[in-house]
Amino acid sequence: MTVFQLILLAAAAFFAYQVYIHIQNIDEDAEPIHMQELEEIAPEPTLDELIEEADQAYMDGEIEEAQRRLEHIVERFPDAAEGLNKLAFVLAKQDKMEEARRLYEASLRIDNQDDMTHNALATLFVRLERFEEAKEHYEKALEIDAEYEVTWFNYANLMVRQNRVSEAKEMYQKALAINPEFEEAKVELERLA
Repeated sequence: MTVFQLILLAAAAFFAYQVYIHIQNIDEDAEPIHMQELEEIAPEPTLDELIEEADQAYMDGEIEEAQRRLEHIVERFPDAAEGLNKLAFVLAKQDKMEEARRLYEASLRIDNQDDMTHNALATLFVRLERFEEAKEHYEKALEIDAEYEVTWFNYANLMVRQNRVSEAKEMYQKALAINPEFEEAKVELERLA
């Protein structure tokens, strides 16, 4: 064996001994520090959990808190149509109509086949007295789901506002054909009779 080979053998033996000593000093019951730190970090709430918290704030009458929570949801999940729709609803309830409109339209860019969003946006357009736009969205909602009686009812209300009584009657009747127990539609239809 050459001197160089002897030096390499001695160095390998030295490092092997150091590894052996290190292994002997490891506490087998101790968790690695990074694992302890991970367990102390609370998991991030899901979109559904955050929406549930915002809904609860709204139901408790804490409108500003609900709005704050929904704004956080929209920031964190910008492609979640449900968060956009709920924030738009809360803003519309506070008469922040243009902000609500922009959010509903952003939601429809994500999912243009959501009849509930078309219905909500149409109702908002009625409040803004933008009747042609409201009509377009009610019709789109009905293309998507013609079996939702609330859309027929809301569309009939638009017809009443435009003094199109015969069309309104037909729409109230369609709402009642879908849900014969729809009291508001019965009342409005009787009022027009």
